[in-house]
Amino acid sequence: MSTFFWVSYLILWLLVIPLVILNLVLFRQLGIMIMGTARGVNQSGIPVGKRLPVATTFHIDGTEWSTDELLGTSALILFGSPTCRECAEILPDFHRIAELNQVKPVLMLFSTPELASDYVRKIQYNDDVYIVSSELAHHLDVQVTPFAYAIDPRGVIRHKGLVNSRDQLESYMKSTRVS
Repeated sequence: MSTFFWVSYLILWLLVIPLVILNLVLFRQLGIMIMGTARGVNQSGIPVGKRLPVATTFHIDGTEWSTDELLGTSALILFGSPTCRECAEILPDFHRIAELNQVKPVLMLFSTPELASDYVRKIQYNDDVYIVSSELAHHLDVQVTPFAYAIDPRGVIRHKGLVNSRDQLESYMKSTRVS
C-alpha cells in the first residue's frame, strides 16, 4: 500500500479518538442539563452550609411571603410543578412526614396562582402553597422539580437536591435538626 494511504489512515484515527471522547463528554452534559440527573442537579443550588437568601414571593391567595418568615423554624422547601409526575407522587407524604418530624412544609409551585389552586385542590393538599417566579427560581438557584432545600432554624441550608421518594423526604426532614 502507498504511503499516502497509511498517512491518511493515521490522521483519520487521530481525529476519531478525540471526537469519541468529545461525544462522551457531551452526552454526560446532556444527561445533566436535559435529563436532570441527581448528580448534576445536586451540584447546582445554594451550597449546603450557607444561609438561605432573603427572597419574596406570593401565596396562591395573593399575599406576599418572605423566606425571612422561616427563621426560628426547621423547614423543608419543596419546589414542584403541576406537570411534574414525581411531585404528585411525593406530595401526599410531604405534609405527613413534615408533621412527624416537626418541620414546616413549604411547597413552592412553578405555576400561575389559578393553576396552582386547581392543582392543590385536586390533590387535596391543605398547607400553604407559594408561587415561584423565574426571578425567584434564579435567586434561589432552582432549575428542576422536585427540588428541595432543608433549612434549620437559623436559616442555614442543611441538605439540598432532587427529592424523588418518601425516604429522601425523611432524610431531608431529619437533616434540618441543629446539632
